[in-house]
Amino acid sequence: MGNVEKHDIEYYKQAYEELKLIMDLSFDQITIADGNGIFTKVSKSCEVSFGIREKDLIGESAFKLEKDGVFDTSVTAEVLRKGKKMTIIQKTAANKKLMVTGIPIFDDERNIIKIINISKDVTQNEKLNEELEEVRNELQWFHKELNKRQGLYKEDIIYKSKEMNKIMEMITHISDLEATVLLLGETGVGKGFIAKRIHENSIRKNQPFVKINCGAIPKNLLESELFGYEKGAFTGAGKSGKKGLFELAREGTIFLDEIGDMPLNLQVKILHVLDTKQIFRVGGEKPIEVSGRIIAATNKNLEKLVNEGQFREDLYYRLNVIPIKIPSLRERKDDIPFMAKKFLAKFNKKYGTSKELDQSGFYALTKYNYPGNIRELQNIIERLVISVQNEKIEDSDIFSIIDINSTLKINDDEIIPIKEAVRNLEKDLLTKAFKKFKTTRRVAEALKIDQSTVVKKSKKLKIKNWWIKSSKIWN
Repeated sequence: MGNVEKHDIEYYKQAYEELKLIMDLSFDQITIADGNGIFTKVSKSCEVSFGIREKDLIGESAFKLEKDGVFDTSVTAEVLRKGKKMTIIQKTAANKKLMVTGIPIFDDERNIIKIINISKDVTQNEKLNEELEEVRNELQWFHKELNKRQGLYKEDIIYKSKEMNKIMEMITHISDLEATVLLLGETGVGKGFIAKRIHENSIRKNQPFVKINCGAIPKNLLESELFGYEKGAFTGAGKSGKKGLFELAREGTIFLDEIGDMPLNLQVKILHVLDTKQIFRVGGEKPIEVSGRIIAATNKNLEKLVNEGQFREDLYYRLNVIPIKIPSLRERKDDIPFMAKKFLAKFNKKYGTSKELDQSGFYALTKYNYPGNIRELQNIIERLVISVQNEKIEDSDIFSIIDINSTLKINDDEIIPIKEAVRNLEKDLLTKAFKKFKTTRRVAEALKIDQSTVVKKSKKLKIKNWWIKSSKIWN
């Protein structure tokens, strides 16, 4: 009998050592606890994962180790609390993250007598996921910026001037901001176009872009157009009421063009929208939440209107968070050749023609002041495409429809320094003379000045360089 018992002891000892070897060699962490949550066996790798020695784990309660912070949550304790198999992500004192599965072993009466825990170190996986998320976020940012820039350089935006380049860079920067934008500039400079471009390059691009010309709608109708009305709000009101433009814009953009023409009584309501993000329909008492972004535009001097009492000062400052001054076409003449080509292609397609502008035609276009700005340039090109019978459009064709000499005149309300006026006149005369006579000697003879003076002034005014540069552009 003694030999049998001795044999059994040796068998179980060998089995235990084999089990211990398997546990120690295992890539994962393995622990075994009894029905009270006391650890009876642990694999050697637990020391690294838990930051505590193997001998200090064996015989210790999972509840106490949890309380002492060896791990934030004990799966053994959770299995005992809930009486079922559990899988959790566990953080340990060794700054490790383990995915632990606790498997309960029941006796015949459904009492837990053992809990076997199998853990896998996912710390590295977590780090890789974090790094992957950072890369994903960076890629999203780059993709977003690339889309913005691609949107800004589509064929429908043609510019070369540094003035417009700055504006386009500004648009890239502010498109996704919630701040109100105020577009300033003369009639026809493209304020509506810039507003639409801001919208299309923002996170709101899939939402509506709603435009309203505050100066084109009768004052008595403007409020109902902006804010809508309830049924029976006034004589002629629809039976079911009507949504206003702020509601239709939803989370998109509402573009208030010619904001300087808005009546004072409505200005205070626009201010209320900016402050509260709420509107009231005409005849309504219940506020309606709105979250659209406001972009306003005007060709008027709002500061002057404020001083004259025609525009609310508080509204002006709320609108003027991001002011963008769009220069007139005469202030960015480098853009004229490119715009002319764009409009020429547009109207050739529209009218089935194949007209071209020769170098003299481009030159003539750049010498005009364009009081109507881009709209006027577009109108001129359309007229030329329709009226000129030859395939080539020359300067004489352009002179027939615009007064090129008007560039030498000073408008009644325009006062500029004498030196600037003289400089402009000298530059214009020299440019025309070079166009006609080509050489400095012949230009000097025509203007009755020394050839050295022609060279000196041309260099100072950059006449020759400008001519060469323009020729390259036009050709």
